[in-house]
Amino acid sequence: MDVLGWLRSIAGVLERRDEAKTPKVDGAPTDPEIQSGLHTLQQMLRPAVFGEIGGEKPQKDNRAASWWGGNFLGAEDEVVPVCERSGRPMHPLIQIRMDELPVIPPALSTLALLNIWMDLEDIPLNDAENGKGFTIRTYPTIADLVPIGPGYRESVSLPTFPIIWRASALEQPSWDDLAFKIPTSVARPSSAEWFFESQYVTETSKHRGTCPVKLGGWPTWIQGENWPESAEFCLQIDSTDKGRFYVGDAGSIYLFRTPESWAIRSDFY
Repeated sequence: MDVLGWLRSIAGVLERRDEAKTPKVDGAPTDPEIQSGLHTLQQMLRPAVFGEIGGEKPQKDNRAASWWGGNFLGAEDEVVPVCERSGRPMHPLIQIRMDELPVIPPALSTLALLNIWMDLEDIPLNDAENGKGFTIRTYPTIADLVPIGPGYRESVSLPTFPIIWRASALEQPSWDDLAFKIPTSVARPSSAEWFFESQYVTETSKHRGTCPVKLGGWPTWIQGENWPESAEFCLQIDSTDKGRFYVGDAGSIYLFRTPESWAIRSDFY
């Protein structure tokens, strides 16, 4: 190939790359493209479980249950964790007993109990890692665990409520998590009614107002996706007046399990 031909070939490659990076915006999606988008959405559905704070008479002395704001269990040799970043003692935020759930997320399937402790003065957390701003403690069995931290209504920082697991439903990913996996013409906002008005949005939306805790499913991003590398999504906790827990302006925290540990992301308006 002569030099002129070589330059033309390079120009052709660059032009194709530019076309790939800059999707065409004119033209409605074809039926096969729409079907491809719907198929991708179906393949990405995940079961989510929704938890309400309170709502039923608490069994105050039963720490071996799902709790908000205290009444935790722990191993005999454990003490209240201290934040590695601030040096402050952490507060019990939420305890989850897995066998109470109608569906257990795959990332939590080997656990019997999960506790989240948090430095309440360090919220919203900024891409926090385990031990810095929050601490995750997990237990493969509930046997031999003992009370740790404040009991029922012994803390002034957060109210103490049982977590009642109200419902489970299939949840679709956020737009940010789906848009780059479907044909460009289907991903245009002007043709996205099939996504924002789907049966899955309707089903999950009716639980979110009363259930600020969600296990499994997908993160409901506000400003845009922010996944830790190679992580599995585990749960989301929304700001709640009843639980006196606030993340920025009506925001949420998202817990991920990473290959080495745990990570939390925050998102808010």
